[in-house]
Amino acid sequence: MGLGCLIKVSTQSSGVGAVTTAYVVSEQDADRAINIVKSKLAPRADDVVFVSRVSEELLRALRVEPGDFTRADGYPS
Repeated sequence: MGLGCLIKVSTQSSGVGAVTTAYVVSEQDADRAINIVKSKLAPRADDVVFVSRVSEELLRALRVEPGDFTRADGYPS
């Protein structure tokens, strides 16, 4: 499986300001990881950036399959 990426997504929300959510992506390449998240959240996301690498152990613990992602806080996407 290999390393993954932690991606931060910020979205403007009326009355609240920016809402930021972190996602764990099972993809080693940062640009590909960003594109995976953007492909599912693009209409709602204003800013999508790479934060750091994540371990293979974390990907397994969160049950993130290769090419997929999940919220880092455990809530449904």
